Amino acid sequence: MSAVSLGPYVVSERLLARDDMRAALTARDFGTAFRLMRKYDAASQDRIASAVEGLDQSRVSKIVHGRDRVASLELIERIADGLRIPGGMLGLARRAWEPTTHTAHAQTDVKAPVLDSRSITAQQPVTNPEATAQGLVYEPSVRRTLSTVAELGRADVRRRDMLLRSSFVLGALAGPSRDWLLASLDAADSGRPAHADMAAVESIRTMFGVFQEMDVIQGGGDIARRAVAQYLTEHVLPLLQESHPEPVRQALFEVAAEQTYLAGWMAFDSGQHGIAQRYLIQSLRLSDASGNRMLGAHVLAGLSDQATQLGHPDEGLRLARAGRHGLRGLRAPAALTDLYVLEARALSVLGRSTDTAATIAQAEKTFDLINPANEPEWAKFIDEPYIAGEIANSLRDIGDPTEAHRYARQSVEAARKQNRGRRGALSQTVVAVSFTQQNDLEGAIAASHKAIDIAAGVPTSARYVTAMTDLRKRLVPYQHDANTRELVSRIDRTALAGSAA
Repeated sequence: MSAVSLGPYVVSERLLARDDMRAALTARDFGTAFRLMRKYDAASQDRIASAVEGLDQSRVSKIVHGRDRVASLELIERIADGLRIPGGMLGLARRAWEPTTHTAHAQTDVKAPVLDSRSITAQQPVTNPEATAQGLVYEPSVRRTLSTVAELGRADVRRRDMLLRSSFVLGALAGPSRDWLLASLDAADSGRPAHADMAAVESIRTMFGVFQEMDVIQGGGDIARRAVAQYLTEHVLPLLQESHPEPVRQALFEVAAEQTYLAGWMAFDSGQHGIAQRYLIQSLRLSDASGNRMLGAHVLAGLSDQATQLGHPDEGLRLARAGRHGLRGLRAPAALTDLYVLEARALSVLGRSTDTAATIAQAEKTFDLINPANEPEWAKFIDEPYIAGEIANSLRDIGDPTEAHRYARQSVEAARKQNRGRRGALSQTVVAVSFTQQNDLEGAIAASHKAIDIAAGVPTSARYVTAMTDLRKRLVPYQHDANTRELVSRIDRTALAGSAA
């Protein structure tokens, strides 16, 4: 009697509907998933392997027994396609074979911790199917973090659709910020010594300076970010796969964290918020591995800025305060000033005027303590144009146009001296808004045209588009005026071309 051919294996609907299977797929725990396939679908290791391109039975066995894990995004996608697992269950985009409307089991509820206003460690459940998508998990394993950063970098360079379409996930911020803060406070209590500068990493740090200058002075953009991602994946991360003495190892993790942060910040400024969040979370983990609490606090500042600007000031406030707590016992005036400024930004959006003013005062007091010669390279641009500009934003939001105008003009002039077009344009929009807040239409029109002139030649910044969108809305009451209509038309043609006004 001949053997019966079972045909290609596809995960059954019944198994996909099980809670334990859904949890395993959400966590991308393929060892558990494969065991459940064997138990409930009677799928042998050989049938599982034969359904997935590039996967053999011996590796399936290793995965099942915990001796190997699936970390490659390409393999995860091949498993999804071969076994017909809906992309949403694995944090992937909808697969080509999936219908437009998914069955009920395709959506997975993931319990993501969210910070309570009382404490950084408080949690409450939030339903969010993207919370464990690639790059959103603060991995306990540094090796897994390196693999994740490499996948993000390669996908970014290759412009993979999964990454380009990824979205910002608010619930994913709580776990990383909490885990970093707890690790940082443990390090502070243990008195871990700082590592010495390493000649072996100076060339990487030099390249970081070049890339950062490219971003701050020339405006960065997608091409510059992909150059950073390529350098990170091809030159920096491979060094961390090798064995080094502990001081060298920590120094390498530090420069890797710096490069990953910069890639995230450049993505943020380009409006690629899903990519940015993933880079920043992984940078936070790498900074922890390096033992550099100051750098970790700087990464939290970036996450705070992003959360506030995306309409989540409560989360922005918590992240900024977590960063400040993580700096306990360190002399870090630049990082601390930045965190105070971003705390003020969140407070101003929340309408807490008195707290905003008090926090701005703390920021200015701390700013006076900065000695640029004693600060790391990444803190180089926590300076007058940036600090004055961000304070101006906060003062604008709490309805103090006179002071907002003063700080914004200070920022514009300082930025002009450094040839920083993006920062100058951002602050010049605050000058224009301050005129609208004082019903000075002539001043607003002149200041707005100047902002557009300053921004000319600088790659489009999502922050600039947001600022000009806000300015345009403030001009709506004056559209009976011919000069206002001309200005609005220019804003639409230049700053807001291709975006919703």
